[in-house]
Amino acid sequence: MRVLITSAPMHGHLFPLVPLAWALRAAGHEVLVACTEHFVPTVTQAGLPAVSSGPGMDIRDLMRPDAPHGIEDDPYGHGEVFATMASRNLAGTLATVRSWRPDLVLAERSEYAGPVAARAEGVPYVELHWGVAELVEYRAAAETVLRGDLHRLGLTRLPRADLVLDPWPPSLRLPHARAHLGLRPVPYNGAARVPEWLLDPSSRPRIGLTMGTVLPQLTGGGMGGLLGGLVEELAVLDAELVLAIDDEAARELPPLPSAVRHAGRIPLSELVATCRLLIHHGGQGSALTALAAGCPQIVLPKFDDALENAEAIAAAGVGVAVRLDAATPRGVADAAGLVLGRPRFAVAAAAVAREVAAQPSPAETVAALERLVRRDTADATPVGGSSARWRR
Repeated sequence: MRVLITSAPMHGHLFPLVPLAWALRAAGHEVLVACTEHFVPTVTQAGLPAVSSGPGMDIRDLMRPDAPHGIEDDPYGHGEVFATMASRNLAGTLATVRSWRPDLVLAERSEYAGPVAARAEGVPYVELHWGVAELVEYRAAAETVLRGDLHRLGLTRLPRADLVLDPWPPSLRLPHARAHLGLRPVPYNGAARVPEWLLDPSSRPRIGLTMGTVLPQLTGGGMGGLLGGLVEELAVLDAELVLAIDDEAARELPPLPSAVRHAGRIPLSELVATCRLLIHHGGQGSALTALAAGCPQIVLPKFDDALENAEAIAAAGVGVAVRLDAATPRGVADAAGLVLGRPRFAVAAAAVAREVAAQPSPAETVAALERLVRRDTADATPVGGSSARWRR
């Protein structure tokens, strides 16, 4: 079968789709990724074929603090941003669906051009649900922004997915996600390299600290004070602190103590596997990487899905949540001491890691996508006729 994958041009949105795309290709299926022009190299670097669906757009430019919807907790406004991107990409995505004729469209939850094009052309679509939150505000905003596009295509509303894949362990999901099909999160870290020192055991408990790829840039360099204070306070603990932050963010910091190592861009999955604690911003990639590794967490969320990700992690007993706006270096260091000193966090994290590992792998999930396409093909085949669609 042919599977068209669509994603917003953000690493954290595309990367969770990559292992499933690889699994589809390994099973003998064709895969094509449609994305904005400037994001094509990121896709091809993952070993996947890509086609441009429209001009380059960077969501970080649309969400700058001086933009109408900045970095505050404004899920409706952020949903408008994603929907605007989808509207600009819809013509290109629709042209690809009509010319390449996929049997299935696979989209991450904030990308709407693929699902709209799929429904307009009668193609089933599957959604990858990142984050714990339902984010009804995203969908409401998209319904409004895309109303004209939907009307022109003969659609009355934004389509619902035929199947939703969810990498979050069932015990951490909210009620709206109970029926989602589990998908084991398999890390893809892009072009990041494993440094040699990471292969050697640390003589002290290791703490990882990351704020993702987007938040430091959205804050316009405004995180330097908090990060600097965190480094100073955490360096006092009997632990090794590894900063998985980019060079630009690191330049804002004062000289690092000997107990602190700046690792730059590093495969987070490989780092977390060696850590006793991960401190992060609450993004899907960081949270799931730690959950899969059985690593306790301190989550400092800022907006949207990160807030409910943090709440779910704290409720599961695998970590502590402190809103970024209320976080202080001393408070985070105290929380780190608490998590490192109480075995219950590690015990809970190990239990959740077993739950994550029990979910279907990307290779196993391919079979569910094949069944969906077979069912759709059978429903679309006239009595006594044959379908031109994929058969296996």
